Formats: sequence, structure tokens, C-alpha cells
Amino acid sequence: MINLIFLPFFLEIIVIVAISILITYLVFVIFRKKLVHEKLSENHTVASYFFNAFSLSYCVLLTFLVYANWLNYDRAQQNVYYETSYLSNFYRDTRSLPDSLKSIVTEKIIKYTKAVIEDEWIKFSKGNTSALTDTALNELYYTYISIPLALIPNPYLYQVSLDKLNSLSQYRRLRILDMKQTIPIVLWGVLIICFFVSSGYAYFFTTKGKKMHLLLITTFIVTNILIFYLIYVLDHPYEGYSSISTEPFKLLLDKFIQGK
Repeated sequence: MINLIFLPFFLEIIVIVAISILITYLVFVIFRKKLVHEKLSENHTVASYFFNAFSLSYCVLLTFLVYANWLNYDRAQQNVYYETSYLSNFYRDTRSLPDSLKSIVTEKIIKYTKAVIEDEWIKFSKGNTSALTDTALNELYYTYISIPLALIPNPYLYQVSLDKLNSLSQYRRLRILDMKQTIPIVLWGVLIICFFVSSGYAYFFTTKGKKMHLLLITTFIVTNILIFYLIYVLDHPYEGYSSISTEPFKLLLDKFIQGK
């Protein structure tokens, strides 16, 4: 997967806007040399009806994608909160174990949490999963289910905590799916085609003043590009400076290490 989010947020916005303005200006200069306002204005009335119909469909598509990707981004954030919540609750339940077993389980919990922070989040930003985190979670699970029943002081609490460990694993799988599920290439293709068509209309609707025409076109194209950038950022919740933070896991790691 190609990572297009590699600069600080504000710097990336400035670069995107600058490149958009430069390309818009170059195309504008070439266009106005080839065609004059008087010739194009004769068809403005008829063309405006088609442009309005096209714009409505294009606007609906953009609105749907922004809304759908925002929901997916929010769901990905919620899944991280749920995962850390189950991890915290599981850790609390293991405090009832004898000290010898508690230290072993705590060590596995810390290993898993560190693997998520130090390895998995980095792999997620590149569209990959972490084998190290897989191993750490499996070690935690098999260590916990291997505890002899005779050493468990509260069998009911042990069963409840095992359910929480399974829920932890479930939300990690959901987190992986959130990373992998992105907008299909064909949909990006449709968006790009619609963008070029709408930009073509923007160049076609000329004004007598070239500066005003350039201003209108630039505003239109830059706005579209920024919406595309927003869609891409929301579609990749673990990439770049706007990615979902590891802070919930870091807070838990400090808690586990301090034995609170």
C-alpha cells in the first residue's frame, strides 16, 4: 500500500494547496490562449444545465464518502478504546491470582502492550500486521489458560477474565480489519474522473476578466483536492500525523509497569 501521508499535517496541506494552484495556473494559461471568452459564452446557458445535473451527482458521491469514512474512522478509534478497556479490566482481574502466577501473567500483559506500541502501530502505518504482537497475544492466552484450576482462588472470576481476554483478542482483530479496509481502487477511479470532468466545466465557464476566472477555478479545484485529502486521511486511520494515537496503550503500560 502506498503511503501518501508522510509530512506534518499543516505542511502537507500547504504543499497540496501550492501544487494545486501551480497546476491550475499552468492549465489556465494554456486554456485562455487557445479559447476566448466570447466564443465559449455562447454555450454557457445550455452547458450550465448539464453542469448542475453533474454537480449534484458528484456532490452526493463526495458527501457519502466523507460521511462513510468519518464513521469508519470513528469506529476504528472506538475499537482501540474497547481493546484497551478489556486489557485494563483483564489486568485488574488477574490481581486475584497468587503472586507467583500474577507476576508471570503481568509480564505477558506488558509484553503484549509493548508489542502493540513499539511494533504493531509502526507496521499498521505501512499497511502490515505485526507477527511480534501475534506471538505476544498467543503467549498471554496460552499462559493464562494453562494455569491449574487448583491454583485459582476464584474460578468464576477466572472464567469472566478469560471472556475479557477473548474480547481483547476480538477487538484486536477488528483493529486489523479497520487498517486493511480502504476505499476500492475503482471508486477512487470514479472520483478522479468526476474531478477532471468538473474541473473541465470550471474552465469552460469563463468570465471576461481573466483574474476573476482564475480565482474561481483555483478556489473550486483546491476545495476538491482538500476534500480528496480528507477522504484519504479518514480512509487510513493509522497513517500519518492525523492517525489514531497509541496513547491509551501507553497509559496502560505505565500502569502495568508500576503495578497499580
